Amino acid sequence: MSVLKLSHDVMTRGGGEAGCGFNSRIHGKSHREATANIPHGPRYGAYSAGWELADKMIREGKLYYVHNFHNSHECSGHAFPYGGKFVCETCTFPGWATLEKPWWTIKCYQDGNAWCCVGADFEDLQASDCFAFGDTREEAIKNYGDIYATKETTTEDISA
Repeated sequence: MSVLKLSHDVMTRGGGEAGCGFNSRIHGKSHREATANIPHGPRYGAYSAGWELADKMIREGKLYYVHNFHNSHECSGHAFPYGGKFVCETCTFPGWATLEKPWWTIKCYQDGNAWCCVGADFEDLQASDCFAFGDTREEAIKNYGDIYATKETTTEDISA
C-alpha cells in the first residue's frame, strides 16, 4: 500500500477537477503548474479548491506528499512534474526517466516547539534515520534534504 493518500482516500467526492487538483498537489505540482492550462471558471475553481485542500492538509502535517528536492542538477535543466514523477527535458529525455528519489516523499509536522520532517519509511526516532528537525517547517525540510543529499554523495563516492 502506498504511503501517499490520494483524493479517493480523503475526499468524499474524490473525482473530477477537485480530485485532480488534490492529486496534483500530492505529487508535487505548484499551484501555478497545476492550473496553468485551465481557463478561469468552474473547472478552475474546483481544481484549485482540490489543490488548496491538499496543501492545507500537508501544512497541518496530515499527509505525505512529494517534495521537489531537485532544485538544480549537472545539466542545468529544470525538474518538473510529468506523469506523477519529476523529469527534465534536458537530461532525462528520451524515455523521461525519473529524477525523483524515494526519499522525496515526506511529511512535516510540529513536534513541541520544533518541526519534524520524516520520510515515508519513518517508524520512530529510535528505529529510523529518515527524519530531521528545524525551528520552522521550511528549515526541517531543508535539513532533511541536506541529510539525504549528503547520503547520496557519500554512496556515490563509495561506489565509484
